[in-house]
Amino acid sequence: MIATILGWLTGGTLTKITSALTDAYTAKLRAANDAAKLEADQTIAKLEAARDIALAEAGDRWSAVRLGRLLIVVPYGLWWSAIYLIQIINPWFGLNLVVVDVPEHINGMAMVLIPAIILGDAGALLAKGVRR
Repeated sequence: MIATILGWLTGGTLTKITSALTDAYTAKLRAANDAAKLEADQTIAKLEAARDIALAEAGDRWSAVRLGRLLIVVPYGLWWSAIYLIQIINPWFGLNLVVVDVPEHINGMAMVLIPAIILGDAGALLAKGVRR
């Protein structure tokens, strides 16, 4: 899980997109009919838009979405992961570890900001797709 988070923060997303884009180009070359080629073209367009967003965000260290991920989504996710992990580990090893629950004001703020960050990503992806 930590490797996934670190990969996501350090550009693992770009690697996944590039790999999927290569697969889409291969599918287009192997397409037997026009419908399959059209589907591959649509997939390629979506992946190229996602790649462009990932490149733009990687180039802008201070983008609002990137800062939101680093300052809001990651700590909140780690906090909730710790809560669930402790609930699993305590019975297995007979421990009494405790992680303080997320305070109500932080939880309320995260419930607004995390969807806003996701919508920001989706809006940027949509804007890139519409411009083409």
